Amino acid sequence: MAPFLLLFVALATASPMKRQTGGLDADGDGLITYAEVSICMSLHEVLVALDRDGDGFIYLPQIIELWGTGDKFYELNTDGDDHLTFREIENGMTLQDFYEQFDFNGDGSLDVAEAYQMNYIYDTIYSPAADNPLDSNGDGKISRLEIASHMNYDEVLTALDVDGNQELTAEELNVLMGAATDQFMDDQDNNDDGMVDFQEAHSHRMNLGRIFHRLDFDNSNYLENGEESGFYVVWDAILLAGGGTNPNEN
Repeated sequence: MAPFLLLFVALATASPMKRQTGGLDADGDGLITYAEVSICMSLHEVLVALDRDGDGFIYLPQIIELWGTGDKFYELNTDGDDHLTFREIENGMTLQDFYEQFDFNGDGSLDVAEAYQMNYIYDTIYSPAADNPLDSNGDGKISRLEIASHMNYDEVLTALDVDGNQELTAEELNVLMGAATDQFMDDQDNNDDGMVDFQEAHSHRMNLGRIFHRLDFDNSNYLENGEESGFYVVWDAILLAGGGTNPNEN
């Protein structure tokens, strides 16, 4: 099971604030069928909802965030560039194909954990204010201040810690760090046991600001074009656990 899905399974089953299926679950049975999805949205509406910066493109980190793997990105990327256009996606899959990517157990419906991303998309379509919860000023990119105003470093570590043992594996870290995971492990795994415990995560003056800097691959001082994808997953997990703060220091 993909790391991001494990994260949501753990939170959905353990948290008293378990996310409900909401507006998509028309019959209230706790499961989302394709029929329920198809009457609420088109594939194009889905893509617009996922296009957080409004540039008309979907990037590899966003595909990985959706399905835990980049396979669909490479399958649909007909021109070999660094993004998918809406046309590439719409030419290569239907809304039902999109829906079925979330049906991990193949039973024909989505349970609470499987439906998480579809519910997020539904909320984005029908509640525009939720379109980009981390982008406070609506400029289409995420600043360090915007991240710091929503979460602190300890909340991030806890959100990533799927099994609650206060140790982070490379898989758990990959949800946020992506391509920067290996370097983070090399720097913070002081005892070389293959995991970063919370104490190690705070060593070498590591903090939320430094995490932000490592994810800012183009050194623009903003997270954009998919660099910010992991923070959305973490933020949703923090909300599911009843967190979310406005820290003064990170």
